[in-house]
Amino acid sequence: MNDSRDGRSADDGGRSPALIGAGIGVLELPVFGYLGLVLFGQPIFGAFVGLVIGLGTYLSFPALVADDDPSDIEPTPESVGDRLRRFHRTAAGLALPPAGILLFAWRFVNENVLVGVLATALIGLAIYAPLAVLLPRRRS
Repeated sequence: MNDSRDGRSADDGGRSPALIGAGIGVLELPVFGYLGLVLFGQPIFGAFVGLVIGLGTYLSFPALVADDDPSDIEPTPESVGDRLRRFHRTAAGLALPPAGILLFAWRFVNENVLVGVLATALIGLAIYAPLAVLLPRRRS
């Protein structure tokens, strides 16, 4: 019986990769909230950065610890447009942490957080788009 959300569970009765990724992601929220408080006096900003990074960890962790099965080869290739229209979980998970770190670094350089959020959103999208096309669908 398998009761994990993504259909994968540990063989030895341990925790599923999605649950471990969620636990790691939740722990990043108070860490970055504290860093935001100590460095900038803004715990809400730090918690937001922690939320972005934690969400990325949650999305990408199951694919990072998954076994590579050579029988999972895609039967037919898809066009680039079709790949970009569907959400790719691993690509989003790999794009969010760098975007969050860049937002945190932006705060050291500039006081205007709105411009930083817009710039890091564009950078995150620039990271996500090629990964969504290049990573195999079995990783999504």
